[in-house]
Amino acid sequence: MAGYVLDTSAVMAILVDEEGAAAVRDVIYGRDRVRLPFIVLMEVECKFLQRKPEAAEESMSILEGWPVDIAESYYGWRRRAAQVKAEEKLSSADAWIASLALLNDAQLVHKDPEFDAISDLKHLRLPYAPAKRRRRR
Repeated sequence: MAGYVLDTSAVMAILVDEEGAAAVRDVIYGRDRVRLPFIVLMEVECKFLQRKPEAAEESMSILEGWPVDIAESYYGWRRRAAQVKAEEKLSSADAWIASLALLNDAQLVHKDPEFDAISDLKHLRLPYAPAKRRRRR
């Protein structure tokens, strides 16, 4: 199938105008299929509710208006996410996200060096945040 899968860090790059936002816009409005995992929607909404609750609803409306396919959970994806989680040191959310890219032979658009350990994963790496700013798992 190919195309792209967006990680939470890629979505946040656009919504809060971080470095790499232009590259993510090019992916979203390009010609290839773009998938947005359900777990990314949850993570983005949670981040806004925690950090800037007054902007949560508007940000989610913007995101849900993008020309992307929102991927909801299904059996095969859950099984692949479990395998990825068992093999790699990733959060559960990152295992869901990476496994969707693997299942679809898609490039994962992200800012997280944790994904670099997955050998079969195709990447479109955005500029990584300085180590002190990255979240701890």
